[in-house]
Amino acid sequence: MASLEYQESDYVVINRRVSMTMQPTPFKKEPVAVSDKIVRGILNFGDDDSHAVPFLWQRNAGKLYLDLNRNRDLTDDPSGVFSTRVTYPDYFQIFTNIHLAFQTASGRYQALANMEFWDYGSKPNCILMVRSFWQGKVALQGRDWQAGIVQNDSDHPGSFENGRLLLRPWETRNRPFNADDGTLATVPLTRKIFVDGHAYKLDCVVSSQNGEARPALQFTEQSVPLGALNITGQFIHRLVLTGGPYLVVLDGPAGVVKVPIGSYIQPDVLLEQNGVETFCQASQQQAGRQISVDGKTTAVLQVGGQLKNSVIASRHGRDLRLDYRLLGVGGETYQLAFQNRSKPPQFEIYKGAEKIASGTFEFG
Repeated sequence: MASLEYQESDYVVINRRVSMTMQPTPFKKEPVAVSDKIVRGILNFGDDDSHAVPFLWQRNAGKLYLDLNRNRDLTDDPSGVFSTRVTYPDYFQIFTNIHLAFQTASGRYQALANMEFWDYGSKPNCILMVRSFWQGKVALQGRDWQAGIVQNDSDHPGSFENGRLLLRPWETRNRPFNADDGTLATVPLTRKIFVDGHAYKLDCVVSSQNGEARPALQFTEQSVPLGALNITGQFIHRLVLTGGPYLVVLDGPAGVVKVPIGSYIQPDVLLEQNGVETFCQASQQQAGRQISVDGKTTAVLQVGGQLKNSVIASRHGRDLRLDYRLLGVGGETYQLAFQNRSKPPQFEIYKGAEKIASGTFEFG
């Protein structure tokens, strides 16, 4: 069992939008207004009203007031006052180092986050940029892993079963990660997982210690029938198969590997060569592709490198639209994990031997 410790980071580990209910009238007590550009409302963290946090955003002043004790008095929370450098226009501001606390059935739970507010005139919005997670060390078949949970605080604060599972070799534990960046340091939190050639039942156990919620992850090995899967591509750093009886995590697979028998959907894939990483997310690919592993024949999965550059040309009136694609061996699309947007891909158009146009692709 891996007992998990609360960990704060100087980088964002997950981004989620927070539901907001606008407040048309002033709260019971408010700080003195310094401008008429004021946004009032309630930040709704899930369906439990006890988790909701009233807020006041003074746009011109670059100030955010959070009612952390939730008594609708925005003047008695000194730790709930945040400032940002005022930018013009003032409809977009980020506030940092916000500590949130939620009371749950298992005890008090805390989180560190930044908050991004914007108001373009129709309806204000807020993004929660979480900078905390839970992590510990677990030994599986003699190999040490960093195991942890990245919680979804915007919808399920304090719930450890609705987040993402952090699982990577222990020696990579200090590397920054983000649950949304495609590098697959995190995977969906599941009750059944297959990793490093072994199947496990995964349980999240939450206890209360001195009034604080303390989670742990229990890996219990299972005996399951396996089948052969031939992965044809190269340079695969991590491949994640979902939709089957187990969530399958394969690190550095090459050629034929063994996985639990079942049907899986198009995988998430991270490629790495000479320090350059590219990833493919199944949600961005064509739906309907399935991989069936039956234990009798060897299933084939065409995914990975070598990668090739591709351009799709389409006509829009008198314009020629060029869309860049980075394709794998199965036709799946990849994108760079860390993009240098100062050097976009270039193109040249020739009519015979004569170059008639050239330019660069825009990001997006």
